[in-house]
Amino acid sequence: MQGIDAITPANAACMEHQILDHVKQALRVTLDWKVPSVGIARKFSSVQFTLKSFQRHLERLMELEEQDGYMALVAELKPNMSFRVDRLAQDHERFRNSLGRLLPEVDSLCEFQDQEFECVCQEIYELLDSVDRHDVEEVELLQETFLFDEGGEG
Repeated sequence: MQGIDAITPANAACMEHQILDHVKQALRVTLDWKVPSVGIARKFSSVQFTLKSFQRHLERLMELEEQDGYMALVAELKPNMSFRVDRLAQDHERFRNSLGRLLPEVDSLCEFQDQEFECVCQEIYELLDSVDRHDVEEVELLQETFLFDEGGEG
């Protein structure tokens, strides 16, 4: 018998979503820092640190969604929506590819490469916006799958 505090895959995904939202917010705050007030070295190291945290939590969430989460269940319950699941899975690959490129790029920069750093920061903003859009699409898919009444009762 499972205890009251047992963590199900759905609970783990929900908690990871919440953590990821906090990390996304922290990353946006860090990206928004004005250099003269905090200094480029501090902003640079904070972006590096927060981006790595973002990557870890996003990877964990995507893994939960793909392995134990909604993707297979939606495709099973609503085969007509499997193209949407496929599109969301493609987003996951794009996110992995973007992070796989951005993390080494950030690590290779030094604090004296202001313009290159600002370009990378802009790419990180775009990635965050893309993850936000993806999250909205996931919520819409889940609502349509589990909350939509198809009728058919007497």
